[in-house]
Amino acid sequence: MMARIYLVRHGSTEWNEKRLWQGVVDTELSERGTDEIRKLGVFFRGKNIDMILSSPMKRALQSARIIASEIGYDHNKIVIDDRLKECEIRLWNGKTNEEIDRLYATQFQSWFTNLHSDIEGVEPLGNVQKRMYDFLESMIVHFTNKNVIIVSHAIAIRMLISKILNTTPPNHVNFSLDNGSVSSLIYSGDKVRVSLLNYTHDLL
Repeated sequence: MMARIYLVRHGSTEWNEKRLWQGVVDTELSERGTDEIRKLGVFFRGKNIDMILSSPMKRALQSARIIASEIGYDHNKIVIDDRLKECEIRLWNGKTNEEIDRLYATQFQSWFTNLHSDIEGVEPLGNVQKRMYDFLESMIVHFTNKNVIIVSHAIAIRMLISKILNTTPPNHVNFSLDNGSVSSLIYSGDKVRVSLLNYTHDLL
């Protein structure tokens, strides 16, 4: 008996395309992002999806609804859960990596290399990991042997996968998670395993 869990990173936003950190800023999909998710929807056709769950943030929920349309899933049955939101990083919102490195190098290094950082305006990676893994555990209990899509965000999905792979910062960035990508988990025999990582429409 096996459950398959698909982790979808939302499609691209204008902030993504400008390489700006956005955290919980409630940005929407760009035209490019909408196209990415529509193409990704092809991946899910014929996979007998039992449930779609989503972060409440616009870019994730828009992505979930596009996928639902592509596979004939009722939009009204999409389950929204706050635990799937992106990491709160308001200290760095709207800034590029170069600006963060120039203005907040010490704070960023502390957050980036430590699950339990303590920086005002920035959620510790350990908090993100805990809420994502708690969500996964509760979902597995209720949806054993189901095929489930979870639409979330880069840092949130990254920390969940890192937990499963037993990878700690700063090694949590040793794999890519592109916009409009799908990764897959298999739950079988009380064990969660990563079976697919960062699959995009370019590889379909």
